[in-house]
Amino acid sequence: MLRSVKMECGLMLDNVEVYEDLRNLGCCQRCCLRYLGERNPQSYNCVKETLVKTGLQNDNDFDNGPDRKFFKCNPCIVCLGLMQDEFSADDTVQKIVAGVEKASYDCDIFTCALSLPITFQLRAHSLWLHLADKFPVPFALRELHQEKHVISVKEAWKWTFAPLIAKSINKELDSGVKSNFFVGVNMVYSGDEDECSCLLEMHADVFKIRRAQKRKYHGNLYTRKAVELALQTTEAAHFKQFFPSPPPVPTAPVTFDSITCTHNSLFIAGRYNKFSRTLSQTPWVIDGERRIKSSVQEIISENLQAASKAEGIKFSASGREDVDVRTLGRGRPFVCELLNPHRVKFIAEQVHSLECDINKSSKEVAVRDLQIVQRDELVNLKAGEEKKTKRYMALCICSDPIESRSLAELSNIKDLTLSQKTPIRVLHRRPLATRSRIVHSMKAWLLENQTKLCKKENVTLFKLDIKAQAGTYIKEFVHGDFGRTQPSLGQLLGGVYVDILALDVQDIELDWPPAIDYAQG
Repeated sequence: MLRSVKMECGLMLDNVEVYEDLRNLGCCQRCCLRYLGERNPQSYNCVKETLVKTGLQNDNDFDNGPDRKFFKCNPCIVCLGLMQDEFSADDTVQKIVAGVEKASYDCDIFTCALSLPITFQLRAHSLWLHLADKFPVPFALRELHQEKHVISVKEAWKWTFAPLIAKSINKELDSGVKSNFFVGVNMVYSGDEDECSCLLEMHADVFKIRRAQKRKYHGNLYTRKAVELALQTTEAAHFKQFFPSPPPVPTAPVTFDSITCTHNSLFIAGRYNKFSRTLSQTPWVIDGERRIKSSVQEIISENLQAASKAEGIKFSASGREDVDVRTLGRGRPFVCELLNPHRVKFIAEQVHSLECDINKSSKEVAVRDLQIVQRDELVNLKAGEEKKTKRYMALCICSDPIESRSLAELSNIKDLTLSQKTPIRVLHRRPLATRSRIVHSMKAWLLENQTKLCKKENVTLFKLDIKAQAGTYIKEFVHGDFGRTQPSLGQLLGGVYVDILALDVQDIELDWPPAIDYAQG
């Protein structure tokens, strides 16, 4: 009957001698359950009931006995008081709750992560070696490893205290699979540096090098990974020369230091129109000096960042237009990645209201189809940069007369392959290369009433409607860029020189993000 109760509670070991030894060494009751392999989370919230039910302790033993005063005055030898109610475990929970509430995140689900001093690893290893010596069956068995048998102190802490945090902050606790909100809890121990100093002698080949090469290791002498790897290769006798086994009773407990709240990025996508020929897509700064007062990115991002209470923002678009090029038609697809947003709950009407606010804030930029998207959808934006087709409208000028028939013949040219060297105007920021690009189709026509736009005689003004592969330098195709683009429009028109006066992006053939009709709900 006793055996079945122990299996129900989740204990892997039922050795009373092991339990008594752990208690006599200075282990708290919850850590005793950890080292006995208790896998039922509820047992850590009902410690006394679990110990009595499994026969590890009598009901009347909890308040009597000469060792009870000792345990109330000294922290546990392996959790350093982290799992003990006597050492302000509830106070730690209250501080965490206060920190989360102050950070003010509106999400419903959270994950809790615990960061502990390095000495926790040393003390856990030390206690395991002691148990393996004193109780060779089962602790010294090959098939029983510490990592698999002992419940980690972080896991037991989450089982015990994380639900209390969840209840207080009114959020659902998650293991991290579906949660985007993370609460990092950092604990500190005053004796951590002194206890870890033994590693400098125990593994001088590793840690003295790390101490000497601070820049290489970013000043981190002891890291969890480095200590874990060192202990895996340490013989028991060698370890005991530098650190006592079992570990000594600490004189001070681990204490709460700080919490860090972070939320995964929120992604808002849409399409933008740019109506100005004096506005850059992103902030234009050269040698620390702004060249243009604002940008498309800033006009869009300002409202989104304020609404989401994000700590930063990253702007990405499906390609970019020059400062003097307008983007018309359906607009250019873009995504704003809102970094560590404190507000992530937006209904469709609220997103539409944000869209309206952006459009009211500027006459130079307008957005449409604003919507929240998932991270995995961003591949559509990147794929569009490589595969999409773009349509432009260019106002061109030629110093020679051109007949309407010559312009009309351009419409007969399909899928023309261009050879384009990196344009001179962008050589300062892009590597020199020769790229093949395709002009899928084009048509051109003479401009009516040309004298209204140009007073010069013997010049020809015409419009060019061109559909080309993404990445095609349209300006260079028109004027040839001193022969760096072959063939150029002038060559196709019989060897004349053609220049471009104005350029508009008419359409970017990428059907993402999907169009939204707010009028139909």
